[in-house]
Amino acid sequence: MKKIAIITVSILALLILGACGSQKSNTTSSTKEEKSAKVTNKSSQTENSTQSSSSQQIQSSQSAQESATIDTRNLSVLQFKQWIAMYEGEEPLDNRPERIYVFNSESDGRMLANTEITTVKVDSRDSFVIDENGFLKSLDFSNYPNMKVSSKVFPTINQKKLNEKEILYWVVEAQDKIFASESIDPRLSVNYDVVVHLENNLVYADVLKIDYSENPNGGAAIANKTKINEFMVNANGELEMMDKTDNSRYITISKIFMDTSMIK
Repeated sequence: MKKIAIITVSILALLILGACGSQKSNTTSSTKEEKSAKVTNKSSQTENSTQSSSSQQIQSSQSAQESATIDTRNLSVLQFKQWIAMYEGEEPLDNRPERIYVFNSESDGRMLANTEITTVKVDSRDSFVIDENGFLKSLDFSNYPNMKVSSKVFPTINQKKLNEKEILYWVVEAQDKIFASESIDPRLSVNYDVVVHLENNLVYADVLKIDYSENPNGGAAIANKTKINEFMVNANGELEMMDKTDNSRYITISKIFMDTSMIK
């Protein structure tokens, strides 16, 4: 009997030790799995954070990269106008509306440009060209007719933060295209003014056709102005025009600064 009791106790002891060992093994395995999950989760969070940071850096530098990759020795007409408009916007002679007239040099075929006031018929105010280094040059008024380097880097264009002069250039470009679509030469047949104003955090621009009449008292002619069009820069930085059949409705006519390809 004693022998049977001793054997029974021994077997129970072995079973208890085996169960404890199994629990310890399961606990260790579970702990390792939890640690592995925590490491994986942390790694995933770090990766997401890194990706988010990289995305922000890419977005913040995207405009600068776009400007840096433009070959300024081979600009399109649109890019040439954009550069001039942004330069003149930061260095305006005054706030009168001006058009940018681009043409080719008779001597070497290079693109040249003049700026012209839309309110009167006068000679060009400024002239521009891209030199052999890809720099923007304009008239040096202190050493006329010599040219000076005005800008060496193509500008970054933020259409949501254009100043008044830059908006004037955009509106004039659009209005000239509208006149041309109506078989009117804006450089020869019409004078007009553009008045920019802010309303409900949006920028509006009224186009006023000018008809000059003789002043009976002598002196400068009288400018009779009639509103013919209205534009707006919307919250997305796009240029819209008032629908002439519905004054409460505006139509997007240009999504890219100085581009008029949407106007037919």
